[in-house]
Amino acid sequence: MWPWIKRWRDWAMHDLWPLHRIGPQPQAVHVTVEKAGLTLHDQPIPWNAEAVLVEVVLRPPTSCRRKADFHVRIDGSDEAVPAESLRRDDGEDRHRLVFRLPPPPHTTDAVLCCKSHSLVEFTLPVLTREAFVRHLRLQMPTLCARLGDQSVACQTYVSTQCKGLIVSGVLTSPTSLVPLLDLGLHVQFRSERGGSAYRVPARLSSSQLAARQALVTVVPRRFPRRIGTWTATWMVADIPLATQRVRAISQRLFERSLRMFDTRFIVQPPSGEVTLSRHLPAATEKTRVGPCFLVASNEVGMAGLCTLQARAQVPGAVQNPLLLEQEVLITDGPTMFAPGTLDGADLAQVAGFELRLKNRVLGTLPLCPAPAATFTPEGGYKAPEDFNWSAAAEEELTERLTRLLEGPNR
Repeated sequence: MWPWIKRWRDWAMHDLWPLHRIGPQPQAVHVTVEKAGLTLHDQPIPWNAEAVLVEVVLRPPTSCRRKADFHVRIDGSDEAVPAESLRRDDGEDRHRLVFRLPPPPHTTDAVLCCKSHSLVEFTLPVLTREAFVRHLRLQMPTLCARLGDQSVACQTYVSTQCKGLIVSGVLTSPTSLVPLLDLGLHVQFRSERGGSAYRVPARLSSSQLAARQALVTVVPRRFPRRIGTWTATWMVADIPLATQRVRAISQRLFERSLRMFDTRFIVQPPSGEVTLSRHLPAATEKTRVGPCFLVASNEVGMAGLCTLQARAQVPGAVQNPLLLEQEVLITDGPTMFAPGTLDGADLAQVAGFELRLKNRVLGTLPLCPAPAATFTPEGGYKAPEDFNWSAAAEEELTERLTRLLEGPNR
């Protein structure tokens, strides 16, 4: 081929024929966001981003081998952003182009150009402030009260027992949480009685900001000590995410709310296996038996400490013997209180067990069976001897009445 024809062909191929038809296409376009020293890869650009890096992996044409040959044009702007770096991958004919762009105010298109020819169009997606807050969620909001050396999730607590509050929740977002740096995440505590309020800021670590979900915990220095109802509201940019109500009550009201929920017998045969039974089984002298009381509070979401006593009821005794006195954490669910077991020989002198809170009897667990109803010849009812009614006796009565109503055919 004549030399002048070859030169004309090369000029026509590179300058007249569109490169986007015959030239090599980019293999990948990656968008990286920089914010507060963090680098976020392949995510929408938040409105408060500090810089945007665009990396393009391609096999450039032979006429574009220098960094100065490439630039990016952003839609709506006449300014061409030159490439910041051009690097060739080892062992391959691929090059990596990196551009540093200013964060666009909204989602826009951009064009990668080689000299005066367009190679590829790509989109710079922008995450607005409103869209980020709208999709931000706070899951599993939890409020814990510090009672002694325990932290208990609750809705109601005793004002004089609380040593502090811990508020936590799981923040989730479709994108990273780094935009929270400029929004001011905090928890607002407000009294429903007086209206006074104060804010406690919530801080996230760098690893939490880079992630899409994070467990956030707030420990306020001062907390509601007075009796009343308070609200704890998670807020982002003065927009509420979740609200919890917590109620502080007096020790007296807490003790009045306590009820014996149910009773069981703890049975330990000579084999050593411990079982729970609603009814007292036939025991031998080597079988150990003890009471098990289930206590709960009527207050919703309650968490409080009280000192319970378990005593054995011994007929003729001046004072019933104390089996166990212990401080117990009580919630609105059944709490087990078991003082231990007694030898079978000692049970012969015991009529039952009782659960006490100070001078108040919360409930009893009798050892003697429930008495049978006795009718007189005249059709009257003969009153039985004194019997301490219990939950087990109530269940037995219900079972017998059910069998009676169903009839012999069942």
